[in-house]
Amino acid sequence: MATPLEPVAVVGIGCRFPGAADPAAYWSLLRAGRHAIVDVPPSRWDAAALYDADPQRPGRTLCRSGGFLPAVDGVDWRALRLSPREAKAIDPQHRLLLEVAWEALEDAGLPLEAVAGSRTGVFVGATWNDYARMQSRDRDRLDGYAAAGTPMAFAANRISYTFDLRGPSVALDATCSASLVALHQACQSLWSGDCTLALAGGVNLILAPDSAIIMSKAGVLSAQGRCRALDAAGDGFVRGEGAGLVALKLRSQVTASDRVYAYVRGVAIDHNGRGPWIMAPRAEAQTAAIRDALARAAVDPADIDYVELHGTGFPQGDATETAALGAVLGGAARSRPCAVGSVKTNLGNLEPAAGIASVIKVCLALHHGELPPTLHLERVNPAIDLAGLGLAAQTELTPWPQRERPRLAAVTTTSFSGVNAHAVLAGVDPVADLPVARGPWALPLSARDPRALRAHVAAMIDVLRGLDSDDLAALRDVCFTAAVLRSHHAHRVAVVGDSAPALADALARWLAAANTPEEPAVAPASAGDSPLAGSADSRPGAASQIAELHRLAAAYVAGQTIDWRAAVPAGRCVSLPTYPWQRERMWLEWLTEPPLLDDESEISGKIDSPATATTDAVNPDAGALLAALQGVPPGLRRARLQRHVEQALRAALELPDDLVIAPHARLFDLGVSSLTALALRTRFQRELACELSPTLLFDHPSLDGLAERLLAAAFPTAVADAPLDARAREVAALTEVEAEAELARRLEHLRRYLP
Repeated sequence: MATPLEPVAVVGIGCRFPGAADPAAYWSLLRAGRHAIVDVPPSRWDAAALYDADPQRPGRTLCRSGGFLPAVDGVDWRALRLSPREAKAIDPQHRLLLEVAWEALEDAGLPLEAVAGSRTGVFVGATWNDYARMQSRDRDRLDGYAAAGTPMAFAANRISYTFDLRGPSVALDATCSASLVALHQACQSLWSGDCTLALAGGVNLILAPDSAIIMSKAGVLSAQGRCRALDAAGDGFVRGEGAGLVALKLRSQVTASDRVYAYVRGVAIDHNGRGPWIMAPRAEAQTAAIRDALARAAVDPADIDYVELHGTGFPQGDATETAALGAVLGGAARSRPCAVGSVKTNLGNLEPAAGIASVIKVCLALHHGELPPTLHLERVNPAIDLAGLGLAAQTELTPWPQRERPRLAAVTTTSFSGVNAHAVLAGVDPVADLPVARGPWALPLSARDPRALRAHVAAMIDVLRGLDSDDLAALRDVCFTAAVLRSHHAHRVAVVGDSAPALADALARWLAAANTPEEPAVAPASAGDSPLAGSADSRPGAASQIAELHRLAAAYVAGQTIDWRAAVPAGRCVSLPTYPWQRERMWLEWLTEPPLLDDESEISGKIDSPATATTDAVNPDAGALLAALQGVPPGLRRARLQRHVEQALRAALELPDDLVIAPHARLFDLGVSSLTALALRTRFQRELACELSPTLLFDHPSLDGLAERLLAAAFPTAVADAPLDARAREVAALTEVEAEAELARRLEHLRRYLP
């Protein structure tokens, strides 16, 4: 047997699946044996108008239902530090991945600042590009924002950019095998040393009916609207949406605080090659991928306890897949049949995200030591002899079979493009308990937005009240994870207590105060400064320990950086509520309008008309700002110009009025991109009738700096110092806002020359 590769630890999970907003909800859905198939939401398309029982009827589809996610048109642009203008142009699949990537890192106990600048790789499987297709129906509306908003590469690259991850960043398409191929690429990158941490997974959203029509014509959709894996009545699959990413590191890099769900022991991919047809499955190729993965894992096929099937419910595909598995895993060496199942019976086929949905299911099953049921299996496909193949359908929730070795499982995928992938996963040996002592405990919480902080506090209250009051280890791990293994944002609260109920009560008091109309912009320290709730502690030194925790809590809320490792007992990473997204609808609203169709007269009219000249006649605002400023006293020009720059910036980025822009704030932190910079430079050139540097906003990336440069460009020969009486009149004429801006500018100017 070959020397095995170093196992790759799955240390974090982020997911959004139909009926499941996070890993805990996903596991609950799987254990309960529920499915999440619903009617096509009216916000996507009129399913009744496009339905036809004849899948070959032009422009019609069998698809009336599927596994859909809610509110895919929204995103928390403030938390992700996007401008509304850019957020609207970004494919909702990419925005969803940003959230899931953040959640996977949080679940792994990796603060955002800890991974920034690291050699973290991102590997994402994606196939459909509905948002780009929808925009291209009206070519006159296309703009440069689409260049960084819709190409598939940005499904991975935007994650790397947003979180400053500097390892490989690859989006790939292998249709239904895409996310398992992404896992393969991530493991290879870890084994080769190209990255030290990896995020791997996939995404699928069905935003328009086009792909549903395509899949109907391909003959793979179920008329029943169900995936009936292995069942005699299976007639294809129902489509599903979702996104999932797992955080991966080598076993040698696992720390004492890490929580490991499972280990990837081996993974392999191949292609069917030339067969009867490109979309036809091929047992020989699937068998080869299974053998390769087992060999790389150095695992005996007879030791595999469970296999998560591709299992689309397509009769030929299911028969081919089980035959390939039986050829490798079956045989006399097995002491009991290998259990098999398919999550597609719960969610539908998530296509490029199908593999990661399966991997996460198996990781959770290994972690919890249970095998969840496969649904809709009433009579096994007569072409599949499960017993003869050494397989058994997993149709009930059961404990994982007892073994004297780690639990072993596998995930297999195929695709209609001919790509096969197989991964071998192993459970984790029990770890020794860490020492635990009685509190007091400090619990710091934070968010990038006051509303998000309130939501986070409410979720944490539920967590604390769900803990067993005698389980000190669980409370230790909650406080350790929140304090040491999470990012700390600008809006904060910290509480101190000697038990989970005491901490929950302190948070509840803060939340009640924070929900009043007089709520401050930043969370007050009242909870952190309040007396210790709970029973009195008479141990020696307890009073000083409590006082120190209160001091740290107050300093934390005031914005100071606190080394919580010195104040919070060491524990292990546990799953806590992830970032409480405050989503707002960010959608190109014109996409809901009927598409514009070019007819011959329109096309010929565009060809025959002369090119539009860039003259003052077609640009009536050319020089308008310069003319307006010339009528303003010199001392007022800068403040007026800065106000104009701010208005132009707000319009370009579609920023709301309640977002305060400090004069010295970096404009790129507000979401300014090279596209915005180019558009603003062009606008200011036209309005001031002067030539400006192409790097204008990069050289002067703040409101005051930009206004200063524009003033110098527009009035190069202006007298720097006006007569004292004239300056006094000018200052007296300033509005309150203008006076504050001028004072801030002069103070900053003085600071540059002070030691």
